[in-house]
Amino acid sequence: MDRPCALCYIQNMKKILTGVPDFEAIISAKDTIYVDKTAYICRMLDTGERFFFISRPRRFGKSLMCSTLNALFSGKKELFDGLWISGTGYDFKSYPVLRFDFSRLNLLSHETFLADFQTQISDNALKAGISIPCSQPSTMMDMLLKRAESPVIIIDEFDSPLIDAISRGKTELAEAMRDDFNAFYKVIKSYTGNIRFLFMTGCTKLSGLSIFSAMNNLNDISLEPEYTGMFGYTEEEIVNYFSEHIDMKLEDGRYTSREEFLSALRGYYDGYCFSPRSETHVYNPVSIGKHFSAPDAAFGNYWMSTGGLSTLAVTLAKHNDLLSIVNERPILGLRSLINFDILTLSAPDIRKRDALSLLYYAGYLTISGSDGQDIYLDFPNKEVEGAFLSDLIDRYGNYERDPETIANAARKAAYAGDVDGIIRALNELYRALTPMDLKGRKEQLVQLMFKALFVVADLPVLTEVYAGKGRLDALVSAKGHDYIFEFKVDGATSDEALSQITGRHYEWIMEGKNKPLHLVGIDFRTDERQIISYSHQLYGSGKTEHRDVPAERQ
Repeated sequence: MDRPCALCYIQNMKKILTGVPDFEAIISAKDTIYVDKTAYICRMLDTGERFFFISRPRRFGKSLMCSTLNALFSGKKELFDGLWISGTGYDFKSYPVLRFDFSRLNLLSHETFLADFQTQISDNALKAGISIPCSQPSTMMDMLLKRAESPVIIIDEFDSPLIDAISRGKTELAEAMRDDFNAFYKVIKSYTGNIRFLFMTGCTKLSGLSIFSAMNNLNDISLEPEYTGMFGYTEEEIVNYFSEHIDMKLEDGRYTSREEFLSALRGYYDGYCFSPRSETHVYNPVSIGKHFSAPDAAFGNYWMSTGGLSTLAVTLAKHNDLLSIVNERPILGLRSLINFDILTLSAPDIRKRDALSLLYYAGYLTISGSDGQDIYLDFPNKEVEGAFLSDLIDRYGNYERDPETIANAARKAAYAGDVDGIIRALNELYRALTPMDLKGRKEQLVQLMFKALFVVADLPVLTEVYAGKGRLDALVSAKGHDYIFEFKVDGATSDEALSQITGRHYEWIMEGKNKPLHLVGIDFRTDERQIISYSHQLYGSGKTEHRDVPAERQ
């Protein structure tokens, strides 16, 4: 479930509520921002279809949409004054609304799960003026739907119990819950002729559940281009709804223009695309709300691991080809994404395509392009890439200091042109690595952790970049200084690494830049888990510095 609200109390401006999935509370407050998404509700209704499913990452406003639909089908017309749907002639007729939030189910045991499931059905029945005895959830739902006239069914976070159970290693509980849900959805299918409207949300699509395999009239709009802006904020919405907050961010003079600020905002929080057939990008709504609510103009990392799906995603990524995720655009078949079922992740061997699908559904990766059958994935923005790599850093080692503190030290050194300080920060990171993690992929991990450190430090870093007559290992830009790094792992010396930089003219990529350019060759040894020497040349100086680093062990 979303976290408690964070309020932005700014004089003479509307408040921003984050983590408040209550449509009526937001609208009734009058002095809060509500980004109108009712046009997408009209789009669904205009199709003539009645059963819809959509998947989006957590913290994207799915619960707020469910609350909006609840108010709409409850006939609360006054709440929609001034919104898109109020001008369409919609009749605002009242229906019995059966609303379920499966993220609230207690997973301590199968018994506690069933008890909470039964309670949600009983509560919905009482709200509809129907009394039913406690029994199996499917039996209770059958009795409820027999007596409810043209009900509307809203199911939020339908996959949350299964995701959380799998992330905790409770495979037997997940299988038992799947059976309960299958029976529940089969009952719903048998009453499709009587149901006015059904709307389901989740983070994934569990193709093994009966509601997907048996309900051929369930419209999965997750990848449809017409609905890419249904959750999250488009840039047009950012400009229209948050104009006063943008102006406030410009007051301290950090940005010379509105466009400069919007460009920075775009880099941090935009970039999510949910259809291979659409170019529409959206911002994470929670990140936007928290950023504009912050007392200063700094960009923070507000996107965080929110429950079992994110935790499971990073854990699985650790055991797959990390460089293909971090350095390149991973390719995934569209069919694999559509047919993904998280229950397959309980198997001992996880396929790479399933790990990539999970990273997409968890919100770590998004669609960056498509050739029709295959889709290209990438991190949506700086915030998410930083969260992903920061989590990987935490999982890969045992640190005496907070890894973020190490990253801050690296950033300060890079700002100052202090190569020795950068090497010290890198070695603090490398020495904390678990030795077993280096087996079979030592070069990959050395480069990965290098990139992770600078991403967490909020410095532009590129790896495996074609330049001059070859491909350099890493390029880092900081205020006042640029750096080209070449790594040698258990092989050539740091002097040879530096010679590769100059011999292949990697420095050509920075031609025309006015900042000092540092060329750095690095000799890393896995037995020591550290850089044992580095060679440094300030481009244009003609002088090379070679420094050995004493071996240390944790």
